[in-house]
Amino acid sequence: MAIISVAAVPVMRGLGGSQSARATGQILVSALEQTRTAAILSGTNAYLALPDSNTTTMTATNMGRSYAIIRPKVDLDGNGLDDFQTNISAAWILLSKWERLPGDQMFDSRRLALLPTTNPTGLFFPKNASSSPLPILGFSPSGALADPAGTNGLLFYSQARSNVADGIKASLYSGRVRYVGIVTNTNSF
Repeated sequence: MAIISVAAVPVMRGLGGSQSARATGQILVSALEQTRTAAILSGTNAYLALPDSNTTTMTATNMGRSYAIIRPKVDLDGNGLDDFQTNISAAWILLSKWERLPGDQMFDSRRLALLPTTNPTGLFFPKNASSSPLPILGFSPSGALADPAGTNGLLFYSQARSNVADGIKASLYSGRVRYVGIVTNTNSF
């Protein structure tokens, strides 16, 4: 019995890691679906903002682990910075609170480097403000990806399993999102 229980420990640890990754995948799929819905309902692009190591004023505990849904401010004609807000100097509206990935899960910075970026004027991060470029994955009012020339997915991993990444894919034209599980070749993802 002792030999069997000792042999089962690594297996159980691996199972816990995959369960955590699957839960994180479902959280991100939900966040991206909410972002797509926000774009459709608002009639303007909406984005999932993903601070990474290039966002220099993020704290180390939030870097690569936080996300929020944002959209640009627009006027009634679909341009400008109005939205009937008192702070018209801010270019972005935060549509959700900043969330943090569960456990030790974090975004793969190599993959975030392939995402388009925007200057987050007036967009406040947890504990900090930044004007550094911010990686974003967005949707247009039609529900399709906002930047079809950019990447159409996210990679995330656990620090305990840093050699294995899990992925989220978005369909280029429909914008539908799905969790794809472990990605064996992150370069071609």
